[in-house]
This record gives sequence, C-alpha cells and structure tokens, in this order.
Amino acid sequence: MTFRLPTTLAIAFGIALAADAVTVTDKYAVDTEVCDPVLIYTGGLAKRATWNRQNLTPYITHLYADGTRDWFYDTFIFNETIRSCARGNVVLGNSSGGQIASLKEDWVWWLDHVFGRGHDLHVLDRVISEQKQTLGEPRLRHKVIIGTCAPCKDGSNGGAVWADINWGEIDGVKMDFSKRADRLKAACWMVDQIKERFEAQNYENIDLAGIYWIEESLFSNADIIADVNDHIRSIGLRSYWIPYWDNNDEYALNGMDRYHFDMVWRQPNYFFYERDGKTLPPKSQLIECIESSKRFGLGLELEFETSGTSNGLNNVAPKMHQRLIDYIDEFERLGVWDDSGVAHYGGSKGYIDMLNSGDAVNQATMDRLAGIVKKRQLKFAQQSSGIEDITAPEARQFAYASQGKIFITSDAPDAMVYTLAGVPVFYGNGLFECKSGLYIVTDGQGRSVKLAVK
Repeated sequence: MTFRLPTTLAIAFGIALAADAVTVTDKYAVDTEVCDPVLIYTGGLAKRATWNRQNLTPYITHLYADGTRDWFYDTFIFNETIRSCARGNVVLGNSSGGQIASLKEDWVWWLDHVFGRGHDLHVLDRVISEQKQTLGEPRLRHKVIIGTCAPCKDGSNGGAVWADINWGEIDGVKMDFSKRADRLKAACWMVDQIKERFEAQNYENIDLAGIYWIEESLFSNADIIADVNDHIRSIGLRSYWIPYWDNNDEYALNGMDRYHFDMVWRQPNYFFYERDGKTLPPKSQLIECIESSKRFGLGLELEFETSGTSNGLNNVAPKMHQRLIDYIDEFERLGVWDDSGVAHYGGSKGYIDMLNSGDAVNQATMDRLAGIVKKRQLKFAQQSSGIEDITAPEARQFAYASQGKIFITSDAPDAMVYTLAGVPVFYGNGLFECKSGLYIVTDGQGRSVKLAVK
C-alpha cells in the first residue's frame, strides 16, 4: 500500500524533506526497459578507457575462471561529466564554485565523441555481432542509455550563479542561461540531438532506451528537470538518474514523483573514502541506503573502483575489495538482487582491471557477480514475455553447504570450490568435507554461488 509519510515521522527517520511529503512504497523500483545497466565513462579525461573492442568486451561478455564465456551486461550508460580541453576542465553538469561552464561547442563535442566511429557505440554494436557468432542470441536485446549535458552556472567569479555565459544559439536565437526558459530549451535541444543522431546510425544490435541525467544532485537544475523529463517521455524515451547518498534526500527521494524520472538508482557511497580522504563509511550506511531505497521506491547502485585511494582490486587492497563483496552480500541478504533495479558502477575501467589482474579472488568475485546478473536477466526475460511459472535450468542451485561439508549435485561434474583467498580446494561433484568458513563454488558452466560452511 502506498501512503504519504507525515513530516513528524519523516524527521524521526532522519529524512530531510521539502515542502511536500515523500511517497512511501516499501517496494524497490525496477525499470520496464532495462535489467542491469553498467556505466561507461568516455572521452573527457585522460584516465578514461578508449572504448575499443578489447576494452568493451569485458562489459559485454564475462570470461569465467573455467574458461567459459557468457553474456554479461544488457545495458550501457554512456556518459561523461568533464571535458578536458584548452579552456581547462569544463563541466558538463554543475559541480561546485569556480567551475568552468560548458558551452554549446562542448555539448556538440560530446555528441561527436559518443557517436564517433571506431569506439563507443559503434564498437559496442560490432562486438555484440561478433559474440553472437559463438554465444548465440543474448538473453536480452542490448540497449544503451546516453548521458545528456546539463545547463551549467557561471563559476568565473569563484562562486556559481546563473548568468549569460554566451552558451550559443538554437535556430539562430542566442540562449541566455540567466533565463529559465533558455536553459530548458537548451536541455531539450540536447535530448533531441541524441535521439536524432542515434536513429541516423541504424545500429544492428542496440536500441536507445533513454536519457541519463549526469548531475548526481538537482541543486542547480531542479527548476527545469521535470519539464525535461516530460519532454524525454514525449519523444518515446525514458529518463534515468543516479543520485549520490549524502545530504541529497530532498532530490533523491522525490526523483520519480516530483521530478518525473522514470527510474532512479541510489548510490550507497559505501565503497569510497569520505571527503577527508581518511575515513571509510560504516557498513550501516550501506544497509541504511538499501532499506530507505526500498521504503521510498528507489533502485540501488553497486559501486567499486580500481584506481586512486578507493582501489578495489584484491591484489592491491583486500580490505577495499571486501567492500565490494559487502555490496553483493547485503544486496543478497536484503532482497535487492531479487526485487530491485540495479545499476553497476566500476569507475573508469574497473572491469578491465579486474580481468587483467590475474588474481583468483578478483576472478571469483566477478564470476559471482556475472552469475547473479545472468539469473536476473533470465527472470527479467520471463516477466517481459508474460511467462511467470517457468524456472530456467540456469537458475537451479547446484551446490549446498552443511555442517563441515559442501555437496555438489550431479549436474555440475566440472564444479570447482575456492576459498575466499582464491585457492582451489576441490574439483568435481559429490561430497566435499571442509573446514568452516566461506567458499565460492563455480559449476564450470557459468554459474557460481557463495556458501557458508559451519
């Protein structure tokens, strides 16, 4: 049942609300068009990967420890937040005081980049064609969500204010960003450009699901975003957003209601150091974000990185890698994998680094994640087809834990049992006696499971 949360009760929950109360659903949000999207940052900074065939493949398919390969993510969010150019680091969405605001030429640069030949969308389309030759048709048709640039404030005087920044013209008319109407017109123009350019390409294997709003808060563009999203819907697309956790409730909790996004995935931000660069959030923050996202009808984002201070490679920082495992575990314990929409963030090139690390724990974690995504896609495909009473054989459990033992069913003769340190300790099916602890079991056919032996 949906009801309005009284303001006094909201304060008791520690939730900052705007004038109107927030809708409580006690149900995670899921999208009707995409299952598991992954963020692809592209073009703007030197640390970004060049999205050629080699670098995109680990996002399109997953290579398991046993050498088998299967489809991985079904949707790709191509986006960028900054353009590094002769004018400096130009922001494509508002960030902070002193920012260099993007102009029309920067927005056109982004369009030219993401639709350019030899990388990004064109390579995605080509690699899917190649992989279909050996893997067959994917479980879900692949889709893309493309980030749109946002009107930006002038930061030339150290602050950030709406002003006439000489952004450029639309249909011969100069846009003045001190005027709301011009900011809205520019934002809608950009959305139209994305759709027109996509349709002109005639891709074979990818569809455009919608538009991604790259700003992670609405402190600057809250006055236009509902109208932008209404425009996106009017041209047959969906609007997507991933707000950050800290001090952002007024926008995040109202994302789909007041601001008209079709899907909102919320960032727990548990993986990253606080602003002081020394403090890591407690696990309670991850749990609180999961529980409040369900309470207020949002999806979740799974997060990790493989560079900087928040490096999640097990062979570099095992404690940080454990934080990624915490996401997977808590998503499992609290029903996120079963019932929620999930977006996946791996930094600039996290999945590339995981693949190339050669570390068995990294491999086991990615095997487990890919197996979860596969199971979710099978369920999504069933529900999309209207068939609800079929249990796909890929979803059957093949390994079980008991007191001092792991039992592997006969349909997994090539199973492998690993410790969390990535050490293989058993091969085959049947009964394996072992010490208490946590183990990863792969079946040699693309499935994996984490078991706790008492």
